Formats: sequence, C-alpha cells, structure tokens
Amino acid sequence: MPPNVVPRNAMPPKSYDRAYFDRWYRASDAPRGDAELERQVALAVAATESVLNRDVESVLDVGCGEGRWQPVLHRLRPELIYFGLDPSTYAVERFGAERNLIAGGLEDLPTYAFDDPFDLVVCADVLHYLDDETVLRGMDVLAELVGGLAVLEVFTGADRPAGDRDGFRQRPASWYRRVFEGAGLVPVGLQMYVHRETAEILDELDRLDPSGGSDPLPSGPRG
Repeated sequence: MPPNVVPRNAMPPKSYDRAYFDRWYRASDAPRGDAELERQVALAVAATESVLNRDVESVLDVGCGEGRWQPVLHRLRPELIYFGLDPSTYAVERFGAERNLIAGGLEDLPTYAFDDPFDLVVCADVLHYLDDETVLRGMDVLAELVGGLAVLEVFTGADRPAGDRDGFRQRPASWYRRVFEGAGLVPVGLQMYVHRETAEILDELDRLDPSGGSDPLPSGPRG
C-alpha cells in the first residue's frame, strides 16, 4: 500500500459536529441559505394544507440536522408541534430542548410508538447518503406516518447538487421511484408525496404518473 494512504474501510465515519454544520449551512458559499429554506418550508406548508384543507398541526423531520425547519415552521404556524430526529450528537445537545430534537435516524423509526400520523413528514437531503437496506427498511415505516404530505428531497446520480458529496450514493431516479411506490407513496410534484389512501381523494391531475406515461393527445384541429 502506498504511504499515507488509508484504506477506505479504515477511514473514520463522517462527523456531524458543529464544524460540519458551519461549513455546509452557515458558510458564505453554503448551498442553501435562509431565503431558499424559507421558500421550501412555505411551499411544504401550503401544499400540505391544500391536501388536508386545514392548517398544519404536526411535523416529523427525519434527518433534521440542527432542526432548521423548526423556527421557520413556527413563524408560519405558532401552534404547530414539531418533532425532529437526527443522529448528530452535537445537533441534539445544542438544539434538542429548544427545537424538540432527539437522537436517531430513519432506521430508528420503528422504535418509536407515535400515536398518530403526522400532517407533514420531512426527509430532506438525507436518503442519498444512506445504504440501500436502511432506505428500504425505513421507507415502509415512514410512509405509514404520512397523514398529509411528505417532502422527500433526494438527489440522484444524474443530479449535480452543490454541497457535501462525501458518502453520496449515485442511484438512478428509477430506484427511488420504485422504493417510494412500494412503500405506498404517490408523487404529487416537486419531490412531494402523499400516502396512497390520501391519493384516492385527490383529483386525478393532482397526482403524477410515476412511470412518466401519458394518454395520447386528441387528434383534430386545435383552437
């Protein structure tokens, strides 16, 4: 082995400490600033309330990091209950009490006995860092917790997102579509999903065809 080369399986695991969050969330060149975050949260709230036809009351954020969604959500809906789950010891110790975060990840969802599904479930910028088995096991549990809408922000092997590329899984979009469909989630656009039971009460064109298929266009003169 060449000198100064560390075998990949001997490399220490990535540390989600304060330095990590400073680099990827607070640096001047961070991929997503406060304005982008606020737009994403506002869109998720509006879409969820459109599906439920009422205000959002509960949010589960899986892989929440420092819980950045929480203060934005509470500015929009002060009475909302937010529950964040993240494996970062730093994030939970620093923001746990303030933002209602506890230690854990997608793989830990089966260990929690939630009384009811959540109006909004968020798993943003997480799944493409997890191994196949963790995603496959966790998505079935996560899907059952979606009472209104899920925001599953994922980057695929065809995307070129700015940000942390360490441990990024180069999966095709078709892989995620099969996993989400198998878990009972139906796409409604912009990486948002509803449970198949909710999809049944939506108008047909509110739902997207995950296969990308479409009916033939009618023939004849147009307007």
